Amino acid sequence: MLPLLVLSIIFLFLVVGASVFVICGVLPPLRKYGLSAALWCATCGPCVVLWMLLGGFAMVANALALQAAQTKNLHLPVLPNGIGTGYIALGLMGTIVVATVVAWVHQTAIRQMTFALFRIYAGLVSAGIGSVWGWCLWISLVLDTHLPYRFLLWGLGMVVLCAGFGYAGFRWAKKLRNDSPTMPGLVSQAEFAGLV
Repeated sequence: MLPLLVLSIIFLFLVVGASVFVICGVLPPLRKYGLSAALWCATCGPCVVLWMLLGGFAMVANALALQAAQTKNLHLPVLPNGIGTGYIALGLMGTIVVATVVAWVHQTAIRQMTFALFRIYAGLVSAGIGSVWGWCLWISLVLDTHLPYRFLLWGLGMVVLCAGFGYAGFRWAKKLRNDSPTMPGLVSQAEFAGLV
């Protein structure tokens, strides 16, 4: 049951990231932040799972310590009642910090790519986002038991979504990143713009 819960949480954050990517893609002023914003949301999933697992291990360790203390007649100090709230707040802040650092590094890295490399990258990432929508299609088709050829429809839908998102990311890659870097780096202005 725990692996299913972990996968569900990660998939939920992937769907949120894919939704953010589509919203950013539709709104022209936000288009250049679409990839990093989607990555920010997708990074939150594993962070939340990690904090949940650490909290679960802490609860098991606490139960084992209490059991050992009761058998040996030891008195353990009582923890404050607000420690759970503090743990949740710390986990939330840690998740936000980690996701922000990952998105910032990502934004910095894509500004150092040549345009040709970025087009390939944008196409592959967009195809991956299309696959998230394909898995959402699979879930909706599995729940509809009266529809014949569900798996064939899902396979076709997955191919169409991956290919469509991948092509769109490859085709409109120039609109998916910021202006050229202002400080000198690994990529010249001409390479950044795809003029070379």
